[in-house]
Amino acid sequence: MKGVLSMLGRELSKEFVLGAGEQIKHLLSPQDEHDRNVVKKGLILYRQGSIYNVSTTSHTVSAKVQDVTSVQVELDLDDFVMSTCTCPAPSICRHRIAAFLYVYASVDRVGTFVDLWKEEKPIDDVLKHVHKASSLLKPEKEYEDSSLASWIAFFDREFESWYDQLSSPNQLFQSLFHHYYSALKKKAPKSPEMKQFFIVQASVTVFIKILQLINETKPTDYMLQHIIYPYIDQLSDNVAIAISEMKRYALPFALDPLLVDSVERFRELLFTSKHYQYERSNLYQLLWIELLRRDKFINIEREWLEEHLEDEKNHEPSFAVEMETALMHMDFLQSRDEHIFETMKRLTPAALPFTFHWVEDIMKKKNWKRMSGWMSYMMDNSTEYINSDLPFEEKRQVVRYMMQLIKQYSKATNDEKLFERACRNMLPLSYAEYHDFLLDKEQYRTWIELQTLLGFSIEEMDTYVLRDIEKSEPGVLLPLYVKTVKHEISMKTRENYKMAVRYLKRMKSQYKKLKREEVWENYILQLSDEHKRLRAFQEELKKGKLIHD
Repeated sequence: MKGVLSMLGRELSKEFVLGAGEQIKHLLSPQDEHDRNVVKKGLILYRQGSIYNVSTTSHTVSAKVQDVTSVQVELDLDDFVMSTCTCPAPSICRHRIAAFLYVYASVDRVGTFVDLWKEEKPIDDVLKHVHKASSLLKPEKEYEDSSLASWIAFFDREFESWYDQLSSPNQLFQSLFHHYYSALKKKAPKSPEMKQFFIVQASVTVFIKILQLINETKPTDYMLQHIIYPYIDQLSDNVAIAISEMKRYALPFALDPLLVDSVERFRELLFTSKHYQYERSNLYQLLWIELLRRDKFINIEREWLEEHLEDEKNHEPSFAVEMETALMHMDFLQSRDEHIFETMKRLTPAALPFTFHWVEDIMKKKNWKRMSGWMSYMMDNSTEYINSDLPFEEKRQVVRYMMQLIKQYSKATNDEKLFERACRNMLPLSYAEYHDFLLDKEQYRTWIELQTLLGFSIEEMDTYVLRDIEKSEPGVLLPLYVKTVKHEISMKTRENYKMAVRYLKRMKSQYKKLKREEVWENYILQLSDEHKRLRAFQEELKKGKLIHD
């Protein structure tokens, strides 16, 4: 919702919106019961999130309002009396008020408008005086720069304030990200390195708040996937960007106590909710790799996790898997890879993608010696993953990414055979990568075997690829054409006979390039004789000038 409102704020003049508010103040009186009900019901519709399909010009607004039935509202902010609605009301209705409040939210709090209307105070003048008065006040320090506890207390106060002012529960997660999160970032410390670490902590806090709200509101799967997930994804990206910015500066000693306290704070990602397990684990790993990679921090976390793991296994819901993964992450940070591989054996195949963050980190550091162990691990465990009961699309995405990692390693170590072996081992999920590899290396015979193995008919193969093969390596496609011709004839329809003749012509061309015309002549005569009872096929052979009377 915030994204739409900010867009409205850019397209509509604030003066027009406030001016329309002044007009409404004169058109509707808080002393009149009917007018009070119109504003009250309009406010309810707005808070229910009933306004949608909003579009604007410089001074007009078009919107749909969902009431008992859907109505179309056209607002004229320059002359509000000229506003219209498709409902039967003869004058200003609750729908026009709801649409106006939606627009008003792009310039100020809706509660401010309602309060000023009730008090019959000039909207524009009051706002000006409020801004002038606030500019004279010296703001109090809202948090201590060197205290993470102070930051978190500030985040919580801001959250309570945001929640109290929340206008529509239907826009809960959108408002949390666009209003609350944006407000936190605006209040970051001035020094560049502290500012970026503040943004990291603010992003982690909003991530945790989203998880807490999911637990409370129990959104649908559609909401989780299409509405909430993009915010989760963006928060993780923002953390990575902020950390990247931090690395441009020498980190101050003042950051050390904040990092110590971050050990416990970042741990909350493991336990706050069962939702977004992969994303929670990924963010936790990123924070440890980039910010807490010190033995003293690792030892603190390892000790806590080991102490609580067994007890956690008896809880419901259990976060034992998250703790196991976190312990493996501590192993990774201390290069205890063999211990990770042993632990992974106890987990389900679905845990494989959780290792990718570690592989990426090793790859980024170009530690090819250490990487070789991980390549062997992925190759050895890929078959179990491919044969698991996980959804096909999920497995395909994982294999696609795994193939990218293997390809990058193969290129860096000049071990092309490893990539080719991985392509074969991970079929059919690695079909696209193997397909491209074979064509790039001009291994056409193997490419044809691949198509045949996976059951592709010649009609399903790329025509341009087939032509390139015919030019580059004449004769390679002949066995495939023979098989296809046999299949088409067996269908015994005129259309299939025509298709058979089409492929026979290609065969004739290939034999000619190979200068083996006598082989072709023997083949076509034998084929014609074998099917001499199929009159329609004989006719198509003659039309195609493949045989003569």
